[in-house]
Amino acid sequence: MAVASLTLSKTSAWRLRVTVLWILIVVIGAITILPFLWMISTSFKEASEALVPPTTLDTWIPNPVDVTNYTGLFTDDLLPFLAFFLNSFKITALVMIGRLLISAMAGYGFAVLDFPGRDAAFALLIGSLMIPSIVTVFPLYSFYAQIGWIDTHWPLIVPQIFANTFGAFLMRQFFMTVPKELGEAAIVDGADQYRVFYHIYLPLSGPVLATLAIFTFQGTWNDFFNALIFLNSTQKFTIPMGLAFFNSNYDTEYTRLMAGSCLSMLPILAVYCFAQQYFTRGISLSGLKG
Repeated sequence: MAVASLTLSKTSAWRLRVTVLWILIVVIGAITILPFLWMISTSFKEASEALVPPTTLDTWIPNPVDVTNYTGLFTDDLLPFLAFFLNSFKITALVMIGRLLISAMAGYGFAVLDFPGRDAAFALLIGSLMIPSIVTVFPLYSFYAQIGWIDTHWPLIVPQIFANTFGAFLMRQFFMTVPKELGEAAIVDGADQYRVFYHIYLPLSGPVLATLAIFTFQGTWNDFFNALIFLNSTQKFTIPMGLAFFNSNYDTEYTRLMAGSCLSMLPILAVYCFAQQYFTRGISLSGLKG
């Protein structure tokens, strides 16, 4: 009888913990998703309804549904939203492709190759993470002005490809988990380091590359600071700069701002959904061995 009571008590405690956990998940999920739902709802509203407090269900449903907030983004001659999209796509695609290649090569060098000063160089690379990026703005701006890069997309592309410590660290952590016998066997068969990298290590790193691709796409697509500093011409602005046009000192076009924000999220969601199956696996694989 006592054993049965103890078992029943443990079962009740377990069910209580599970119930509390699910309640916390639902609450946290609601806190996270409600602002996005409100953003989508506001993007289909008229300007007069944008600031109505969401106190009732009726305030969440646009009445009437106004799609001109979306169509107006691409028909406004003063605000070339399509050009902003194309600029962001070009910059993000070049940065993502270049960063994946450079980070993979750097990670392979630090994890597999044995050269003098390797550990010291890697420690110096990791130490660079402690340098605040804000302190490099003025020297970089001065340098880019001297070589004619101001008001071009090059300052948003080249440094983001080569100056990426996190990508090199992530790839190194993964490559250190790959058995070195695979590369050594290929070298015995006559392969050089380039073939070992491209034909053995790189194909195995698909999950980690997908993880790095998601982080790179999100960070580059949402980069507002560098575009604000180095770009001057409206036709060369990116999506974050374009969205800033809807917010001025005197007025904010909330409906068009929400519509633009919804559209700007679609590429990120598409990339994440495409690489989602690799994302969690890539995070776990990259941290197995220090």
